[in-house]
Amino acid sequence: MEIDAVEPAVRAAFEASVEEDPDRFHEAIEDILDRGDDFTIEAFQLAINVTAIVLQDMHDGEVPGAQEISDLAEDFAETQEDWSEVSADLARTYMASAMGEEAVLDVMSPGDVAVTGFALGGWLVSAFLPEDKDWSTYLDEVLKALEAALAEE
Repeated sequence: MEIDAVEPAVRAAFEASVEEDPDRFHEAIEDILDRGDDFTIEAFQLAINVTAIVLQDMHDGEVPGAQEISDLAEDFAETQEDWSEVSADLARTYMASAMGEEAVLDVMSPGDVAVTGFALGGWLVSAFLPEDKDWSTYLDEVLKALEAALAEE
């Protein structure tokens, strides 16, 4: 995965999610989809990886359990479903798959992966920030951790 190539587009989708701006959010997703299948899959994978890292970071490096994921999905839906139209069930499926052994694209449609991944990713990087950080700085740290992990492979 070439993080640098897809990061600006993923960041734009996350930013629209953080700002809860449905028009910009859907434009950002369309921009990703318009760049072709390879770019889209890499952007989806980056969003999935960001979600996985943030979830583990929230749980002190541990993989969250099914109940923790379910609680987060409910919290997400309560605060974000109105603008994002992503249900708790979609959020739960996405997070469980991102943390499990099944590929997200094997259990969700590409459309659901796009909307859920970017809406949920933006929410996670902004709602569960370490102290004294803004979401964009936190995302930078998550991306650096991901780059380090990919370099070790």
